[in-house]
Amino acid sequence: MSVRSAYLLVAHGSRDPRSQASLHQLGEGVKQSLQSQRDRPLWVKTATLEFGSVPLKQQICNWGQQLTHIDQLVILPLFLLPGTHVRVDIPDVVTTVRQFLPKSLEIEVRSHLGSHPNLFQILRATMAGTDVDRWILLSHGSRYPGGNQPVEALAQQLDAAPAYWSVSPSLRQTVTQMAAHPGLKVGIKPYFLFTGSIIDTISQEVDQLKCDFKHINLTFSSPLEPSAPLVHLIQDLITA
Repeated sequence: MSVRSAYLLVAHGSRDPRSQASLHQLGEGVKQSLQSQRDRPLWVKTATLEFGSVPLKQQICNWGQQLTHIDQLVILPLFLLPGTHVRVDIPDVVTTVRQFLPKSLEIEVRSHLGSHPNLFQILRATMAGTDVDRWILLSHGSRYPGGNQPVEALAQQLDAAPAYWSVSPSLRQTVTQMAAHPGLKVGIKPYFLFTGSIIDTISQEVDQLKCDFKHINLTFSSPLEPSAPLVHLIQDLITA
């Protein structure tokens, strides 16, 4: 008899309704994609680590107690970096909720979204066709030991310079280095999942950089956003 699974996609969360809508859209896309390949109902739900109406622990408990017909709850952290949220916060929540859910329900936390090697291809596709000389891959950044190493590797694959929103080197520091070459066309790719308040703030920073460095050309790209390739990548992670 096959294992009956439910899938929970856990994102960071945001107060910005655009980010919430994108998470919902991504969850629906994953559900529809899985549903199209199976002949029975599927249980796919999204949750947030922060800014939810209730804490993540309660979100998991509330749903887990309804899964009386399910053998396995698969949790996928929709995080791009292996930082504190992935390494500490989500595992701690799962450890806590196990005591409140039936022992017959297996809970498995899969590797975070940013660990999938094909994410590079999605990024490269969204950067193709833009007329730039150099790219900057701008990530949120992490202070967790080793948390930024995947960004460094990804930037190298994309022939881009890494920069971070919360740690050094910052976007301004990286642009300043590139500004030594007048006329350079620089593309800034935000390595974030969804448009939201942080992307708005970064966009304002880019506008200021354009004023401060008029002798180079800056282009601001878009974050990943829900897409069919991203849905397929998530499906790959949760069903592997």
